Amino acid sequence: MKKNGFTLAEVLITLAIIGVVATLTLPALMTNTAEQQAKTALKKGINTLTEAAQMNQAIEGFDYASLTEAMDTADPDPEQQSLYGLLATRTSVDYQKSGTSKLVTNQGTATTTASANYAVFFRDGSAIMFDPAIVSTSSPKSPGTGSAAGDKLQEDGLVYGITAIYDTNGAKGPNIVSNCSAASLGVEKDTSDIGECTPKNRVIKDQFGVRLRGGYAVPNGAAARWAFEN
Repeated sequence: MKKNGFTLAEVLITLAIIGVVATLTLPALMTNTAEQQAKTALKKGINTLTEAAQMNQAIEGFDYASLTEAMDTADPDPEQQSLYGLLATRTSVDYQKSGTSKLVTNQGTATTTASANYAVFFRDGSAIMFDPAIVSTSSPKSPGTGSAAGDKLQEDGLVYGITAIYDTNGAKGPNIVSNCSAASLGVEKDTSDIGECTPKNRVIKDQFGVRLRGGYAVPNGAAARWAFEN
């Protein structure tokens, strides 16, 4: 009598093939999933920061371009006309923390002076890191002029804006700035001057450069622009 079925050798060979295929495809699948999650979180964060500025302009009469006070890190006041005051009033802030690292400041220049940086953590688990001393007060008369890099007018009539780092998952790792230079171990500099993001040079992690200009938040750097537009 003939019996149908698989031999033990056939089963083992099949399992071995499945294991090899899974080993080859799983890392790419996990990377694509992580990229998609980071992209979605960045878009949500930019929308939240934009809504906060526009709401504050409608209620209090100032947005990111018309801040007049630097943040007092020793005694942060939500009623100050500062970046912290705007965020504390118009977003769901969970807690704040000074002494953060990997902060992008004016025009993509980096600083790693931990004591100079500040982070505001939101209740959705995200965070924004910025220089608490930055104040946007000047009124430049033509594109490319201003008392500071962040105050320079762009061709669209808006100032370059306040540069910051938006962390899509807050205190959780890996805490790496997304970039288009294949620097997967983390970067200390924004990638605004680097060209197109490609699958070979693109590293999309949990942190992105953003600019707060006027009543809007916009992506800052090649990686942030790619994540926002795709």
